[in-house]
Amino acid sequence: MSVFWVQLMLSRDQYPNILVVDDEPFIVRYVQQVLQRANYRVLTATNAEEAWSIFVYRRVKIGLLLTDIVMPGPMDGLELAAKIRKTEPTLPILFMTGGIPGSDPRSVEITEEGLLLRKPFLPKQLLDFVGARLGGVSHGSESELS
Repeated sequence: MSVFWVQLMLSRDQYPNILVVDDEPFIVRYVQQVLQRANYRVLTATNAEEAWSIFVYRRVKIGLLLTDIVMPGPMDGLELAAKIRKTEPTLPILFMTGGIPGSDPRSVEITEEGLLLRKPFLPKQLLDFVGARLGGVSHGSESELS
């Protein structure tokens, strides 16, 4: 039996709820499927305002925020992260983006701290990125996730 399938049999309590935010429905579905196959529980939002509402009115503990940076609307992913950080300063927050203005000073810190995953990414890259932030949970090989 592969490592991946053994992990699926472990208690789901070992895997946190992840709030995934991206304005592109395809990306939301892709990330959700990859994370769920690795036994994470996933909540999704397609903009920062919806994510904030889920965060405020949540019925489950959120263990990680994974948000796109550039999104339409009054609040982008960096502003969402700052707002959530004021309420819950210890919540792990990770970012993903297909492009961020290089002149945006807010991007320097997250890039230097390894909190940014560039799109497009493979399932293994996503799982390694999330697992590293959550304490190094291993999820088997990429072929086991396909």
